[in-house]
Amino acid sequence: MADFTASRPLQNSSLWALFQVSECLENHRIKHCIVGDAIIALLGYPLVVSDLYLAVADEQLEDAHTVVRQQNFKDACGHACFVDKDATDSPAGWPGYRLVKDSEKPENTGVVLVPSGFWHLDLSVPSLLANTFLHPTTSCRFPKRLFYIQGLIDVVIERFLSSGVNVPMYGYFELQYTYMLGLLSHDILLRLPPEDQFFIDLFHKVLTPSARKKVCLQRQQIRNGLISVDGARQLIPRKDLALAAIQRRYHKDSSA
Repeated sequence: MADFTASRPLQNSSLWALFQVSECLENHRIKHCIVGDAIIALLGYPLVVSDLYLAVADEQLEDAHTVVRQQNFKDACGHACFVDKDATDSPAGWPGYRLVKDSEKPENTGVVLVPSGFWHLDLSVPSLLANTFLHPTTSCRFPKRLFYIQGLIDVVIERFLSSGVNVPMYGYFELQYTYMLGLLSHDILLRLPPEDQFFIDLFHKVLTPSARKKVCLQRQQIRNGLISVDGARQLIPRKDLALAAIQRRYHKDSSA
């Protein structure tokens, strides 16, 4: 792949029939890109792909649904694991459409068309050309890694700071963010803007929700030019460092 190194040819994937949906959308000039589990699995992580997620430009979502229906797909209910009746945002699960092949059972692996705005991915024409690419031996469209990880950071922050969010979907986004971090080299992460490096360094290190909230808010302050990275770091409670110091003393005393 042009921006990633895939562990195997895309055509050899057990999901090739679903990946071809991306080719079909590309042929119909539907602005979209593949997101979610499929990217992580292609990069070599031992992950079972529940569905193939496609982020589709918000204004073309209905057109994409029509195109996929014409490819011998039928509408299917979303997986029950993403239902959150206590949520005020998307309580029924993913916005958009979920489809499976006409010959498949509704619970089998399918395609999920989700508005790109929900993934914080700008799929306007200039951004699409600059931040996505076609797989070199197919017409499947993928996001470039920095574009994708920045979108994941934005959506994790938005949902962490919001009330009434769908908890299972927030968990899905945070897992995708975590997986991607494990698959990107340190050199790649250094190409991110300072506010995103700040977030990546601290969000999973701090121990309390209140500290995580401060990390999210200070990341926005850095982005807006209202505070320096060093200044923001001084405002983050680091109980993790205190705990690590206690553990070091304990191990030192135990070995004495």
